[in-house]
Amino acid sequence: MRERIGIFAFCTYALCFFSFLIIICGRNERTVTSSATVKNNELIIVIDAGHGGSDGGSVALDGTNEAVLNLEISKKLDDILSVLGFNTVMTRSDENSLGEANSSIRNEKVTDIHNRMDIMNSFENCFFVSVHQNYYQGSSSWGTQVFYSGNNEQSEILAFDIQQSVVSLLQNENKRQIKKSGSSIYLLDKAVKPAVLVECGFISNENDLKNLKDEIYQKELSFCVTNGIIDYLTEKGAYYGF
Repeated sequence: MRERIGIFAFCTYALCFFSFLIIICGRNERTVTSSATVKNNELIIVIDAGHGGSDGGSVALDGTNEAVLNLEISKKLDDILSVLGFNTVMTRSDENSLGEANSSIRNEKVTDIHNRMDIMNSFENCFFVSVHQNYYQGSSSWGTQVFYSGNNEQSEILAFDIQQSVVSLLQNENKRQIKKSGSSIYLLDKAVKPAVLVECGFISNENDLKNLKDEIYQKELSFCVTNGIIDYLTEKGAYYGF
């Protein structure tokens, strides 16, 4: 871990302590922040659990749906951030999508992605962290990789801090680099706010899949993402009015 001083060191120690409490005590239900409850242009971290509903995302060899892992990790990330006092919004908090019910699969996917974009755009002061799992034909590829929107220079900085945190704290052998998203990732391609997509690992890789299904590993990974977010906010506090 990189050396940290002052308030950042305090934040890191506090993060470790509260994350430990979450690991021991588990998740507590809480009220989700909405635009009506945000005051004075407070910062919102939008946590986006990818896929859901009829769109399960990629499927591992053992039948595990990506959407399930996305939600489990997103909830743990939400737990850690919220207990540290951050305002968070989850685009989805259950197995359902945000798409139009009782419609075609295509229409459900289209309305789902547009509704996620609407949530991002509904907050004046926010950034967007989407949680996904990677998949590649063949089993050799592994490790977390963060993609970022090219529409806001803050996105690249946020992606770098999250990637560095995961590598330094959890995946020391991971050589993957952050990558600018293309048009295939709609939410990042259209985002105006700082926005990243965290591919947590490859569910096509046996070891990654084993880890990603493990509750303790999910919490460790969520801790690393949170630590990267704190790095980012420490460096860019003035950008958010701190």
